[in-house]
Amino acid sequence: MKKLILLSLLVFVFVPFAFLFTLSLDLPSVENLKRWKPPEATVIYDYKGRVFGDVGIQRRYYVPLSEIPLHVRQAFIAAEDRNFYMHPGVDPIAIVRAVVANLRHREVVQGASTITQQLAKNLFLTPERSIKRKIKEALLALKIERTFSKDQILEMYLNYIYLGQGAYGVEAASRIYFGKHVKDLTLDEAALLAALPKAPSKYNPFRNPEGVLERRNYVLYRMYEDGYISKEDYERYTKKPIHVKLENRYYGMDYFLDYVKDYLVNKYGEVILAGGYKVYTTVDKDLQIHAQQAVKRGVLRVAKANGIPYLPEDPYEVQKIYDSQETDLKPGKVYIGKVQNVSEDSMEIAIKDKVFQVKDVKLPVEKGDFVLVRVYRRKGELQIEVLPDLQGALVSLDVKTGAIRAMVGGYSYLRSPYNRAVYAKRQPGSAIKPIIYLAALMKGYTQVSQIDATPRSFYDPSKGKEWTPSNYEGEQYGMVTLRTALAKSINTATVNLLADIGFDLPIEIGRKLGIELKPYYSMALGSIEVTPLKLTSAFQAFANLGTYCKPYFVEKIVAPDGTILEENKPQCQQVLPPQETRVLVDMLRAVILEGTGVAASSMDRILAGKTGTTNDYMDAWFVGFSPNIVAGVWVGFDAKRSMGKGMAGAKVALPIWMDYMSVAAFMYPKEDFPIPDGVVVVNCPTPMLFVAGTEGVCSQNQKSTDQQTQDELKGIVNPDLLKDRKP
Repeated sequence: MKKLILLSLLVFVFVPFAFLFTLSLDLPSVENLKRWKPPEATVIYDYKGRVFGDVGIQRRYYVPLSEIPLHVRQAFIAAEDRNFYMHPGVDPIAIVRAVVANLRHREVVQGASTITQQLAKNLFLTPERSIKRKIKEALLALKIERTFSKDQILEMYLNYIYLGQGAYGVEAASRIYFGKHVKDLTLDEAALLAALPKAPSKYNPFRNPEGVLERRNYVLYRMYEDGYISKEDYERYTKKPIHVKLENRYYGMDYFLDYVKDYLVNKYGEVILAGGYKVYTTVDKDLQIHAQQAVKRGVLRVAKANGIPYLPEDPYEVQKIYDSQETDLKPGKVYIGKVQNVSEDSMEIAIKDKVFQVKDVKLPVEKGDFVLVRVYRRKGELQIEVLPDLQGALVSLDVKTGAIRAMVGGYSYLRSPYNRAVYAKRQPGSAIKPIIYLAALMKGYTQVSQIDATPRSFYDPSKGKEWTPSNYEGEQYGMVTLRTALAKSINTATVNLLADIGFDLPIEIGRKLGIELKPYYSMALGSIEVTPLKLTSAFQAFANLGTYCKPYFVEKIVAPDGTILEENKPQCQQVLPPQETRVLVDMLRAVILEGTGVAASSMDRILAGKTGTTNDYMDAWFVGFSPNIVAGVWVGFDAKRSMGKGMAGAKVALPIWMDYMSVAAFMYPKEDFPIPDGVVVVNCPTPMLFVAGTEGVCSQNQKSTDQQTQDELKGIVNPDLLKDRKP
């Protein structure tokens, strides 16, 4: 009997010991933590050195414990592990307290994991729920405590813990929720962050302000109970409302950031997203924000004016509307549908419990996206028609360098992250015409050369038949000057001009500007396809008097050790003659002073540009520039469909361009485009520019002199630029 009891005792002691010993052999070495460096986000800066955003596998900014205020540390200790500085890694008192509380409530209402255990679990273990994993967690916590000081453990924990919204660590969470560094947090803000580790999604302050308020006040009570704050502080701070930066709800969701991220991953691999690199870009943070607002305002204005339905921007709001929709669908009504599946030629869309198959709809949507649909009845069955969002894009470049200053790929990144500014190929309509007119100038034509605008028929291979161009609203013209034809965007005159000068030179100019033109007469009216970035880049060369600068957006990439991984400078080359290009700029000035872009003539800056509208008002454009900044705007549907009668570039895209340029152009002093050697100013009868030697058509008018044109040239040509010029 004694032997049996002794054997039982040995088994009772040895088996658990052997089990624990076996588990300990399988534990990772905590010594590795001495060399541990958590993945940090790669930070993106704008061209003024300001933080623009970040890209990374985990959004984290490591800060030493000395830069984390005492009240932040105390808030986390009070909320997560009140005996942190007393236990050896596992807290027996907390375990007993949790068991009692859970038995009392007959459910798990309280945990007993210490901060060290949480760190061990997050760093070394899987999130599985099992007794074996829990024991491993405790053993690892004991080893960590023997290897590191309490302050070292707390520093690692506060930099590692996940706090929702993609934020890892207290510094990232501080920036996202409050728009400030952790060192600047107030007591109530610190308590809010400490409220999050328990359930980051549940207590997300952007989505559940009531829930996080209650949890924050609980943390403040724990801080009072543990003696970290006074009763007066507890009462004062619990009365404070939750104030978070709602505009950061979708922090990091930006077309330009995506563009940079794609570039980094394609060139260096995903490792660069976890290495804490610094990427200095060409974007202007202020202009990017303003561009986003300008596109959004402009697109929604057009949608409202034309009765075009659109979805709310906030996906949570869209989900609520979708869930609240009636199940009894009525023909003629518009509903929100949810994309269930997408294939090459069709997609499945659900409206609550009903699923529809829709064919031949090519939209940049993915499974889980919401779309607007109109219900109709066909052959006795309900069908749906997908209504695409009205979209817009804007891209802006520095005229002198080609540096991208702003890039907006849609009216809302939340609705669609597809970057139309870079990837959407659309017909430019009349915005392509400056290439034709520049070719004519290079062949000896002038602003006042006459061209017959009478409609003529041409065989167009792109259409496979005879084609007769027509003008906007069917207007008829006879003989017109090139200046008038471009300013008023007269289609018939432009196609006749192309017929006169031939295809070769326009195609060559297009090639130098990165645009592939085809030898079709409809080319003159923009029948080719081009992205907003490509077209705007071509206009950069016009604004820079023939010097084309390759668009670029990354200036420098710096590795964590300070090594410069990449550095880029402007790549500019004179590809067009400055004389003829400067005359073209004068003609594009006429577009704003007296043509289709006249709405912009009220702006107190020297501006030039061109409208563009395609058949059936499918695409609307305005691309224009000052001497320092160029911007291109496109508006239309992703699916090629009409925006409605009269929705031309001047009415749809130009207001967005003006909105943007009302800030962008005014960031520079008011100045005119320089006049290169070989260009003269002539009263014909108003001041116009000519390539020297071609001004004879206006010889009946006296050639302008500096003194004579001081008043006449005001607002058209800067007289100071004419000084010291040879006659």
